[in-house]
Amino acid sequence: MNSIRQKFTVLNLVIIFLCTFIVGGAGLWFTSRSQKEYSDEILQLTCRQETSFLNDELADIQRAIDIFADQATDRMPPVEVIRSNDAVRRQYVSEMEKLISDIVRHNKGVVCYYLRLAPELSDEDAGDGGFFYTKKKRVETFIKQPLTRILNFDPSDVEHVGWYYAPKAAGKSVWMEPYYNKNIDMDMISYVTPLYKEGQFIGVVGMDMDFGLIVNDVSVISPYKTGYTSLVSREGKIYYHPFYDPGTSITDYSKELQELVNDMKYYGGGSRTKTYTYKDKGKSKRLVFSRLQNDMVLLLTVEAVEIETRQNTMARIIAIAAVVMALLAAIINLVVSTRITKPLKTLTKAAEQIAEGNLEVELPKPTNDEVGILTRSFDVTVQNLKKYISGMRYKAYSDPLTHVKNKNAYELEKERLEQQMHAGDAKFALLMLDTNDLKEINDTYGHDHGDEYLMTCCQLICRVFDHSPVFRIGGDEFLVLLENEDYEHREELVAVFNRLSAKTMQETRAWNRVSAAKGLAVCEPSDTSPEDVLRRADHAMYQDKKAMKENG
Repeated sequence: MNSIRQKFTVLNLVIIFLCTFIVGGAGLWFTSRSQKEYSDEILQLTCRQETSFLNDELADIQRAIDIFADQATDRMPPVEVIRSNDAVRRQYVSEMEKLISDIVRHNKGVVCYYLRLAPELSDEDAGDGGFFYTKKKRVETFIKQPLTRILNFDPSDVEHVGWYYAPKAAGKSVWMEPYYNKNIDMDMISYVTPLYKEGQFIGVVGMDMDFGLIVNDVSVISPYKTGYTSLVSREGKIYYHPFYDPGTSITDYSKELQELVNDMKYYGGGSRTKTYTYKDKGKSKRLVFSRLQNDMVLLLTVEAVEIETRQNTMARIIAIAAVVMALLAAIINLVVSTRITKPLKTLTKAAEQIAEGNLEVELPKPTNDEVGILTRSFDVTVQNLKKYISGMRYKAYSDPLTHVKNKNAYELEKERLEQQMHAGDAKFALLMLDTNDLKEINDTYGHDHGDEYLMTCCQLICRVFDHSPVFRIGGDEFLVLLENEDYEHREELVAVFNRLSAKTMQETRAWNRVSAAKGLAVCEPSDTSPEDVLRRADHAMYQDKKAMKENG
């Protein structure tokens, strides 16, 4: 130990081991934290994605009934004629029976459909006050059933006449809670719409959907082996759970879920970006939720140990890798200590930056030795992390249909704009665009062409404002943030958009014709936040839409 070389070697060995374990520890800490965040985000994204899929199935039923309800009301003779003329009433019911049977053929999962006139408009003994069709399990043909005698049951008897009195009392379309129908031996959910003519309640029309199909879809949802999904009410009552009985409350099995129940009641408009942790049967679990459009709530649960196992496995790999790298570095140091000192220091600094979350680090040029292997390993790790984070950010901040930025991305931009406004150097404008005729295209040509129409509108917006970010902030609403050169030429660009959109009116296909109401607002010194500018743009857009309607 008396030679300088030995002392230098020992010193270098100590430094190498120290740096290696610092790098490994920092990498372990950063990776563990990132893994937890991304695991939670995967749960939340999966829950929202599956909620959207289930909502599409429910929307098919809702759309079919809404269309039929409009037709049933429009084609109905005057109320007094329906009440007094048996032949007219029977003819009307027969026409509606044929119409809805054509609609039902295009909707999967329907097990019952019916139209029922109010008892005071028909003779219950004659059975001409509507129709009621059902099909049982494993049977594809609908069978006409005798009509329920509504007046024989109390309005509070939900199982027999809840489908009639619930929409009548609400005065609007309602989704009924899932229930078991003894007549056809099936669990179902119902969507029922009240019918009005001449300001008078005349009856209801509805469809019942096989709840088992929804359960089948829900039961296979999970990005994890120990994960499972369930359906509950906003009060926590279980409709479907793979382990617990329907009708019970989730708080019966874990009092810790009371916070979840409170949030489901409070955040009634959708999901909440939060992961809940609780214990059930001695196991720690994580849970996220999202609300369906029929007011049911989808819960996605996974055992915490599965997520933690991945983290622990990664920790062991990093720990083993750190030990191996330290040993390799020590051996190499004994042979070529002077050659590895400089790149190792550079690599240590890069590792510290990675631990701080800076992935835009400059790694030393790889050599043909162990330090070079270490450098390339870090580079692969950094590139993989970049790809992973980039992919997650793209999903979180882009619109899946049009591939422009979404509302979440605008929220980030809004923070930047607000900082500029507080600093007094904000110079921007917001252009709000609301596409016209989307509902008509959806209803007439189908939602596929509706999506094509939105894509056509978005492509024209991006083409005109190609130097400005475009956000899809609603189903048919787009927002353009105008800054720099586009801000200076904002009126000219709007004029170009008007000219190009007018030119599309020559297209023969409706979904290729771009029509949008616009509202442009410039940031003023008196504005305190971007929301002030957005409100003015939104108001201007609605004024433009109003003018477009008045001008035909």
